[in-house]
Amino acid sequence: MEAGAEEAIVPALWSQDTFIEKTGGSEIIGQMWAFADKKGRPCCLIPEATALFQEKSKELLGQRRERMLFYTARCYRYERPQAGRYREFVQLGLEYLSPDPVRALRICQDICTGFLDSLGLRYEIDDAAQRGLSYYLNGQGFEIRCAELGAQQQVVGGGAYKEGAGFGIGAERLLLALATQGI
Repeated sequence: MEAGAEEAIVPALWSQDTFIEKTGGSEIIGQMWAFADKKGRPCCLIPEATALFQEKSKELLGQRRERMLFYTARCYRYERPQAGRYREFVQLGLEYLSPDPVRALRICQDICTGFLDSLGLRYEIDDAAQRGLSYYLNGQGFEIRCAELGAQQQVVGGGAYKEGAGFGIGAERLLLALATQGI
């Protein structure tokens, strides 16, 4: 990746506790595919990936001050299927672990919009979106929307958090937006 990010492999199965703690009160909790493993531990299929990077930030940073990671993850949410959003979906994401979340957010937004611009996608950015995830600073983040998608316009969601900043792109929704715009 031109921005200097390293690839991270994201597991599909994780402890429920991470998402309960990190997404606090979000509708994601009710949408998790949750179950107990063979030892009775509460597990789930991951509903999103940012919480994993936050939880493992010290380990991922090691002796580094900052680190940029990109990933492609299959995510799962037990919700009503919508246009470009399914119970199993692919999230393309970037997480910039940094002690300066505001700077990390600016860099993440520049990378994200640069990527979408390179595809020729027309979009609107809301950089004051209420994300509904408690890990975002002040509950606020950003969303990128494509008006042609109607009621399900969001293609990207992200924001700054204590350990850095990041964003996730819904691959299926992005492909739908590109097709709808004739790209």
